[in-house]
Amino acid sequence: MSTQKVEADRGSLDRQHTRLQHRGVGKKIGAFAVAATIGLAACSGSGDTPKEENATTPASEPTAVNTVDTGTVEVASGFLDAYGAFDVEQAITYLADDADLDLFGDDWRLGNRFMEATGMKVLLDSCAVTNSTPAGTQVRCPFDYHGIRSDEIGRGPFSGNYFDLTVLEGEIVSASMQLEFMSNGFSAQMWEPFAEWVSTTYPEDAAVMYTDESLSDFRLTEESIRLWERHSREYAKVVGS
Repeated sequence: MSTQKVEADRGSLDRQHTRLQHRGVGKKIGAFAVAATIGLAACSGSGDTPKEENATTPASEPTAVNTVDTGTVEVASGFLDAYGAFDVEQAITYLADDADLDLFGDDWRLGNRFMEATGMKVLLDSCAVTNSTPAGTQVRCPFDYHGIRSDEIGRGPFSGNYFDLTVLEGEIVSASMQLEFMSNGFSAQMWEPFAEWVSTTYPEDAAVMYTDESLSDFRLTEESIRLWERHSREYAKVVGS
């Protein structure tokens, strides 16, 4: 303003001063008066409330996505997509060499084959980061599922389940599965009726398919998997018809 030799409009400053006093910011009047004077050279009169932005201030840029978390979620989702598609070789590409996996069955590869043999389907929901520590970033992925070909006989899916995974430097170092069994109706609608049907129709096979006479847990062997596939297919046809 000194260079341009522009005289300030004292009347405008007085009016601005009065407005600012009404807003309780009298202590900052001097600084604001200078800003107001500069504003008078750029635009005509304005309302009592000053604009938050003027024409020379660019709009705020969108907040940048956390690329670390985004990449972590992609790794977790990629592994689970392969796991749910029963593509063990693809799933392995997401794992660290010493990954600790507590998934379906003691041997996660054999457990994955059991899932496929019994027509299990994992319906994955969106994954989200839950925590981050020096040991890795934790991701939780909720899902629903069909089991023992429940979708083929019009039952399910069964909810309340999730995967917990830890990702470190782009690799999964641990993964676990929380599979709800009782409260979501799977036991009453699928497990118990199927166990009763197998034990009645194929009692000798039931001794191979289950760990004991209570029929409360499956046996995870190559022979057992073959029987589970054969009889679950037959059961779906019998019940479905």
